[in-house]
Amino acid sequence: MLVAASAAFVTMFVAEMGDKSQLISLTMASCYPPLQVLAGAMVALTAVLGLAVVVGGYIVSVVPHTLIAIIAGLVFIVMGLYNYRSGDERPAECRGREGFFQTMVMVFAAEFGDKTQVAAFFLVAGFGYPLAVFGGAMAAMFLNHLLAVFVGSRFLAKINPRYIRIVSSTLFIVIGLTIIIAEIFPSS
Repeated sequence: MLVAASAAFVTMFVAEMGDKSQLISLTMASCYPPLQVLAGAMVALTAVLGLAVVVGGYIVSVVPHTLIAIIAGLVFIVMGLYNYRSGDERPAECRGREGFFQTMVMVFAAEFGDKTQVAAFFLVAGFGYPLAVFGGAMAAMFLNHLLAVFVGSRFLAKINPRYIRIVSSTLFIVIGLTIIIAEIFPSS
């Protein structure tokens, strides 16, 4: 269970670094109170990741584990390659008066069907521990968006987005290969 939570934490933290929902939180925090923005982002992320965890938990009960692990590993590799090839995303414009609701709606829309939701789905399907994956994923999202809201604007402004994309892409590919190798060559 700890491995599932740790894998979810690392995967989500890396995947979210420089992603559009993090940039939404960063941008919204420049217009609205930071806690309002953070709360809106967390409500949206709870809904999106909760949905992924529930669906992933169901898949575990009907599909053989080996097939799930190999598919999950391949999905991570493909996401890493896609992430590497995708361009730099720019934050949305800040509009409206209500930071909580604006952030919540924009983050939900940005994350629905995004790589982090897909990753949570496959982590649950691969490890079979929905609550551990959800807890690890939400802890990573909280830390990531906390950084975006309070420190991210200064920190990310100094780092080339290309470097962030390369590191996150490489880690996705490594996680995918690890899932496949661990399934094909189990340690016990």
